[in-house]
Order: sequence, then C-alpha cells, then structure tokens
Amino acid sequence: MKKAISVILALVLALGMLITAGAAETNAETNLQFGSDGNFRIMQISDIQDGTLLTPATKKFLKEVVIDAQPDLIVLTGDNISAGSSTLGTEAVDKLLVKTAINNFMSVFEEIGIPVAVSFGNHDAEQIVTKEYQMEVYNSYDCCVAIDEGEALYGCGTYNLPIYSSDGSKIAYNIWMIDSNMYDDVNGGYDYVHQNQLDWYVKTSNELKAQNGGKAVPSMMFQHIIVNEIYDVIIEVPESEKDGYEYVAQENDDGTVTYNAIKPEVLRKGVINEMPCPPTVNGGQFNTVVNQGDVVAMFFGHDHKNTFEVSYKGVDLVNTPTAGFGSYGDYGRGVRIIDINEASTEYETEIIEYVDFYADDPVMLAQYDVYANESSVGQVLAGVFKTIWYTIISIF
Repeated sequence: MKKAISVILALVLALGMLITAGAAETNAETNLQFGSDGNFRIMQISDIQDGTLLTPATKKFLKEVVIDAQPDLIVLTGDNISAGSSTLGTEAVDKLLVKTAINNFMSVFEEIGIPVAVSFGNHDAEQIVTKEYQMEVYNSYDCCVAIDEGEALYGCGTYNLPIYSSDGSKIAYNIWMIDSNMYDDVNGGYDYVHQNQLDWYVKTSNELKAQNGGKAVPSMMFQHIIVNEIYDVIIEVPESEKDGYEYVAQENDDGTVTYNAIKPEVLRKGVINEMPCPPTVNGGQFNTVVNQGDVVAMFFGHDHKNTFEVSYKGVDLVNTPTAGFGSYGDYGRGVRIIDINEASTEYETEIIEYVDFYADDPVMLAQYDVYANESSVGQVLAGVFKTIWYTIISIF
C-alpha cells in the first residue's frame, strides 16, 4: 500500500514535468580536460537505487556534496534508479515514472553544471522500461556525456571518454564506461561483460595507444558489477585470528559462520562488510584488462556496504558503497572522490560518507535514521522526533 501511494503521488508530480528526451543523441562532444594545475577530479556515485520519489536526504546530500567537492566529472555506476519502485506495469506510465526518477538527481547535476557519465546496473531496467530508453532520457540533459553505442555492442552504455591534457594538445587520460549487464538467463545469477565488448575495448585501447606514440594511455574503468577475480584475494580465516584481518562474517546454511578476509598484502584501505557478488560466468574481462596494460584501477558499485581498495596483478579493484537510502546499506553510505594528475598514473581516492559530511548537522544526522532502509520502526520514530526537535531549537 505504501509503495502504491508513493507511485501514485509520483505519477501526479510527473505529469507536471516537461521532460523531453531526444532520440539517442549524446553530448559527448564536450571535451573533458585537466585543469591548469594538471589535476582532474572524478566523483563516483553508485547505487542511488531509489524510486520515482527520491529520498529527500539523498537529494540534499548529492547536491551539497557535489557543490562542496567540485568534481570535474560525475560518474554514475549503475542501479541509479530502482525499476521495481518506478513501475505500475503500463509502458507509457512507467516511462513517465522512470523519467521522473532520473530527473530527481540529473536535474541537480544539470543545475550545478557538472558533466555526468552514466553506466547501468542490474536494477535500472528490471521492468519494462529499457536501458536504451533510459539512455535517451539521460542524454536529454546538457550535462550528460554518456554514449549509446546502439546495437554495435552487447548491452547499453559501453563507451570511453578521453581527458585531454591541460594545454589541450593530446589525450592524457581515458575513462572506460562499461555496461556490466544484468542477469545471466542461461546460467543464473549476474551477467558478465561479453566478448564483443572486450573486443571493442582492446581495439579502442590500441587506437589510443597508437595516437599516443605507442604508449598506453593511462585509464580508469567504471562499471556496476565487480569482476570474479575479487575472490582471488579473499581467504577464509579462523575465528581466533579474524581480528587481525579486514573480514566479513558469513552465516552458512548449516548455522556455522565463516570468516572471509581480504589478503592483507593486497589491501590498500577500506572495508569488506558483505561478500562481493560477481557474475556467475567469468567472461575474461579482468585478464583482458591486465593484458592490455592501460587500466590503472577498476571501480565498481553493486555491493552496497563495501569500500575496499585492493591491488591485484597491477590493477586496483575498488568498491564504492551506495549513495542513497532506497535500498540496504550501512553508515558507510557516501560517494567516492578520485583525484588524478596528468603527469602521473598515481591517484588519490577517498569516500565522503554521509555521516561524516553532516557531522555538525544534527538534523541531517537524524534524517539518516528516518530514511535508512535498515532502520527499525523505533529508529525511524526516534529520527522523526530528533528532526523536529533539532529543527525547532535551531530556530531559537
């Protein structure tokens, strides 16, 4: 009933919107470029995963954190919306609901004027509104630099975005946006990056290398679902030794508990608070990336509670938590900042967590308990009371 009321209210709001989505056009001619200081900042936002009515705390956080961090590029790494919370089962109506869901955050980025790259996750198009249609909606915003490659590749939204040097003379860096797809209809579980996507990546990478005098252009790769090789760096540890590792406890069907930890020698920083969920089939993406030798780091979402950064075979595997309140998560909710410099393949990255960002704002901290998916009824009620109380005392 609660969902039905929300969707009906959202539909009423959507009918008042004038959103016009062009036919598969892109604004990718907008050049990305290092600043005069040689720096470029990326903000990765993953798993907003809300419905047609975006949680107010999420919207406020996204707007204020973008204004505060001033990124040069925003990268959305999938599950940007929840298709299940933006559907009534009728195509025309659901398209309107999906448009509204996307507009909730894209209008914020459009107002601020930050370029936005988009990839999809497994929840964006679970219902009848396709990724292709959603890409049209994204590309109706001037700030969007995403590309719909049409039927050339499996999925929707596999493309690259070059970043030019500060003097504009060459491509100094490259961003790979990969559609990691949705569900594996043959084998079950999650889908994988398919061979024609990998062939395109190798071909394009080689073209960039040729333009760069035979030297690989340093790159970063962004997608939703993590690669299978993450399990190469996860080991089972005894309960008595678990506190010496970054670990997660996993309850088994027989009632026993297994403690799985990231190998200390590969862990840069961050936490593992849930077991990663890679594809059922290993399509060879990671090995292809390693062999190509251009990707410095791969960034993922999908697993909402993980923030780890690991280095494996010369490539960093980095997980970014959920930025929203529409689905499960924990106090690590936030966005990832990535700072790169045109003179180096090194980079700096950190998570800006919601609770840290609003550490001095008791109203917004109270809003966490009001909207967090995992909050109990008691926590929600306490959060509502605190919100009212702190709002009142801030007036006087």
